[in-house]
Amino acid sequence: MMKAKNIFLLKTRVHSFVLLVFMMLVSAPQMSAQTLAELKQISAEQNLELKAQYKQFEARLEQVNQAKAWQDPNLSFGYFISPIETRVGPQVARLSLTQMFPWFGTYKVKGDIAAFQAEAEFQKFQDTKLKLFVEVSRQYYDLMAITYQIELEQLQLSNLEDIRTIVQSQYENNKAQLIDVYRVDLDIDKQRNALKVLDRQNAALTARLNQLLNRNTSVAIVIENPKKVLEGIQMLSIDSISSQHPRLKRLESIKASANKNVILAEKQNKPQFGVGLDYAFIQNSNVQNADAGQDAIMPMLSMSLPIFGKKNKSRKKVAALEEASVKLALENEALEIHTELEIAYFKRQELMDVLDLYETQLKDLNDMIRLSESALANTQISVEELLDLQNERLMIEKLRVKTLAELHKNQQLIIYLTQNGQQ
Repeated sequence: MMKAKNIFLLKTRVHSFVLLVFMMLVSAPQMSAQTLAELKQISAEQNLELKAQYKQFEARLEQVNQAKAWQDPNLSFGYFISPIETRVGPQVARLSLTQMFPWFGTYKVKGDIAAFQAEAEFQKFQDTKLKLFVEVSRQYYDLMAITYQIELEQLQLSNLEDIRTIVQSQYENNKAQLIDVYRVDLDIDKQRNALKVLDRQNAALTARLNQLLNRNTSVAIVIENPKKVLEGIQMLSIDSISSQHPRLKRLESIKASANKNVILAEKQNKPQFGVGLDYAFIQNSNVQNADAGQDAIMPMLSMSLPIFGKKNKSRKKVAALEEASVKLALENEALEIHTELEIAYFKRQELMDVLDLYETQLKDLNDMIRLSESALANTQISVEELLDLQNERLMIEKLRVKTLAELHKNQQLIIYLTQNGQQ
């Protein structure tokens, strides 16, 4: 009777446990892997620095309307403490309204200058976005490399546990020494510690990537099959920079703005015109005149006289010097981007050469380890020699993973240097 009762209680607990696990799986958020393209899209929409840069562009855009707007009219009012006697009566007050107009086309040139400055700010925003994509890529591939290295460390741990089983069996059969068992245990402990270190690095990289995406730093980033992604890189063959690169387009817009400043300086050397209206308040003082007490209206026309030539010449010279300066800066920026691209290609070739070396070394080490494992089973090789080979292979495998990640990051840099910013 007691046995049946115990079995019933056991079944009840098992069912409760299964139900609990099922509910946890259903309620837990479904985590799916995110591609680099998806993470870039999220960063483009959510990154705070990028949002701030876009607000700067919008502010510049608003200045276009300000630049093209007319000057505010001038309204003045004067009251005579001692009225001025006129033929039709004493003048007691005066109201004036004046509107000034610059030389023909001045407002349009000012609007063009503001528009080019807004375009320059937009190109700066585009460049910030592309640089953000490069940074997201760097963090993503570093995180992918850590994920791959964790898989390698776990495989190494499994291999060490298999070796320990062999060595333990040999020790029990007096074919190995106890120190050999301890040596394997020591390597197993080191391996477990290495996994803990990689887990902490993974958390740090995840936090940094989430910060770029402007979301909670603890949000998990799932990476599927890092080995396939890292080893599936395809080399780009682009060897020239784009004339539409945001860094160049920005300076071209600044150059166009400087060119318009030269034209503006010419127009500011021309006179301005003003039209206005004066209204005089006349008091009726019983003057024997048919027009007595009638207020006076006087249309006015004014014109500025740009007679101070030194100021105007200096304004033109400043505009011309700024245009020349931007032209030189544009040439220098094109050379810098081209140099950065050459360095990136040199770095890529260096990484590929190192990668070939690692591939060769791993092939030889795998052959040596296979032979050593057979020799260990027949007690023809010491455990220490096999462990040294295992550790050397793991070290080269991890270096190879880092090299692959660096190759992908280098690829993203090349993409940044050769695209036009509209992606």
